[in-house]
Amino acid sequence: ADGNENETAEHIDEASEAHAGEVSDWTIDTEKSSVRWEGGTSGAQVYSHFGQIKIKEGKLSTEGDMVKQGNIVIDMSTIVPQDEGYYSEEHPASDLVGHLSSPDFFDIANHPSAAFQVTGIEGNQVKGQLTVRGITHEEIIMLDAFAPNEDGTAHIAGNLNFDRQKYDVKWAHYLQDVILSDNIMLQFDIIAKKA
Repeated sequence: ADGNENETAEHIDEASEAHAGEVSDWTIDTEKSSVRWEGGTSGAQVYSHFGQIKIKEGKLSTEGDMVKQGNIVIDMSTIVPQDEGYYSEEHPASDLVGHLSSPDFFDIANHPSAAFQVTGIEGNQVKGQLTVRGITHEEIIMLDAFAPNEDGTAHIAGNLNFDRQKYDVKWAHYLQDVILSDNIMLQFDIIAKKA
């Protein structure tokens, strides 16, 4: 019995060492990385708005295949709608950008950046502090992929869903039978370079 216990302990130690892996620092390539955003409605009219927004800067630290620390800063002035609802002369994309930039939503004049500060990881859940409109709450990025490449880059993908009400984004639709969802989704598709 003792021999089996020792073998089991050694196996766990070896697994722990393999899991720990190499410690690396990464800088996010802002030109090759993207963030997709999406928000929608319910009620009498169901539709969603979605588009892209750019990462201003960011750094990550990994240990093996785990993101341990990091900070991602998003440039709120780069919101671009891509849904069909805002590609017409009647409803140009600039209308939605202007509304999302206003105090009704993200008040970009006073809060030009949003950020996610990594605080830890459990499984595929990257925990951190999300700051929007200067308000910070703990949120989770569900990590879909961390794939290092031989050329010294890595692909990191994941998504974050947050409740806009927690960040004082409280605008209600002007049509009583249309309800603006409280949930906003961010989908990260990051290319990072080893520092």
